[in-house]
Amino acid sequence: MHVVLYMKNTNEHTHFASRLKLFDLLFLLLLVVSVVIGIVAEMQDLIYTMPLVVLSIIGKYIYETKRKFKVLFLIALLCILVSDVLVFTSFKDYLLWISLLNTFFLICSALVLKPYVKYGKTRASMTISVFISIAFVVYILYTVFNLIITEVYGIEVYFAVLCELSMLLFLFPIGKIYLSDYYDTGTILLASGIFSLFQVALSIINEFLYFDSTFTVLIIICHSLSLYLLTKFLTNTKALKDEALRENYL
Repeated sequence: MHVVLYMKNTNEHTHFASRLKLFDLLFLLLLVVSVVIGIVAEMQDLIYTMPLVVLSIIGKYIYETKRKFKVLFLIALLCILVSDVLVFTSFKDYLLWISLLNTFFLICSALVLKPYVKYGKTRASMTISVFISIAFVVYILYTVFNLIITEVYGIEVYFAVLCELSMLLFLFPIGKIYLSDYYDTGTILLASGIFSLFQVALSIINEFLYFDSTFTVLIIICHSLSLYLLTKFLTNTKALKDEALRENYL
C-alpha cells in the first residue's frame, strides 16, 4: 500500500516537474526566436512572438502557483501583454497607452512585492555598493527624463514621466527586499529590477535617439528576463510573516 502511494506521488511529482520544464522550454524557445527575428527582420515582426513570450510566462505563473495566483500580478502581466502588442505596432503612435500600461504594471508589481518588504536585518558591508547603485539608477532615470522632455511632446510627456517615476516605486521594494537578506531568492529579484531598468532606458534611446537592431535585441532580452525572473521570485518565494521573523532572526 505504501509502495503504491509512493509511486503515485512520485509520478505526480514527475508529471508536475515536466509541465514546469515545458513552460521554461517554451519561454526559452520563444525568446530565442524573438532574438533571431530582432536580428534578421523588422522590429514590427516581433508582434508575432513577443506577446507569446509573455503568454508563456503567464502560463508558467498560473501553473506553478497551482492556480492560487495573485490576481493583481496576473492583471499586471496582461497589461504588459497588451503593451507589447502596441509597442511592436507603433511605439510612437501608442506612446500614451504604452506608458499607462507600463505604469500600471510597475505599480501593481510594487504592491505585490509589498508583503515581502521587511525592515530590520540588512546585508553587511553594503553601504558603498548601495550608494553606487542608487547613483547609477538616478543617472539612468535622469538621462531618460532628458530624452523624454526633449523628444516627446504634448500630453504623452506627462504619462512617460509618470511611467519613469513608477519605475522608482517598483525598484524601491526590490532594493529593500534584496538588502534585507531574508530571502535566498533576493538576487533573482534584483536581477529582474536591473533588467527592467535597462529595458526602459534602451527603449527610449532606441526609439528617440539612435535606432539599432542591437538595441532591439538587448531590449527583447532584458524585457523577457525581467518578467521571467520577477515571476520566478513570486512563485518560488513565500512572504515571511512577522512571527517567522521573530522566531528565525531575532
